[in-house]
Amino acid sequence: MRLTPAGDVFLALARRVVALVDVAPAATRRAAEGQTGTLRLAFTAIGAYAVLAETLALVNERIPAVSIELTELVSPAQFEALAGLEIDLGLVRPPIPEQFEAVLVHSEDLVLAVPQDHPLAGEGRPVALADVTADYIGYSPEGSRYLHDICAAMIGMNRFAVSQLVSQVPTMLALVRAGLGCALVPRSIMGMGVAGVRYLELVAADSQSVTLHACWSPDNPNPALQRVVELLRR
Repeated sequence: MRLTPAGDVFLALARRVVALVDVAPAATRRAAEGQTGTLRLAFTAIGAYAVLAETLALVNERIPAVSIELTELVSPAQFEALAGLEIDLGLVRPPIPEQFEAVLVHSEDLVLAVPQDHPLAGEGRPVALADVTADYIGYSPEGSRYLHDICAAMIGMNRFAVSQLVSQVPTMLALVRAGLGCALVPRSIMGMGVAGVRYLELVAADSQSVTLHACWSPDNPNPALQRVVELLRR
């Protein structure tokens, strides 16, 4: 039987419907297994230099059909967003509230950032914190509690240039460049290559590591999150 043009159109539509019906269960299954979907990922400014690229590469390689929405937030703001299920995964500094789950994703040493004309800048050797007599630029306890507490324990609160407490490392390096003091910063920040700033290794007795964690709410039902967490735990 020869079909009319209208019949040809109807037959083509019917075939498409059948194909969609066949595909739908597979697509639903892939979404439920976290192979497709969207992951809302937040990170700190320092975290972007430390692990963001590697995290994105891991997701793109293992589950390429999962898209990622990025947001830059300091750790306290990330915890609020995680609690409200406004983001799925955060790259945060400790301490991590007990209501969340987390896995360590990065650890690195602190280095000393000094102005390029600092007396120690050209010596090419590890330095002791006691060698630096200038004021240190500190981290704000409100915006960077973790780094504030570690650096305060290392150098003593009385050695901070108290009027120059900042939350973001780029701001801190700008102050170092201006000659307003020295600062302890995570090693990964050396990749910023700020002109006018030199990075010095610390002697073993003064060395200190800082950590970064992937953090999420156990109440988050997003299958893509569960898939990414499995990758990170490996």
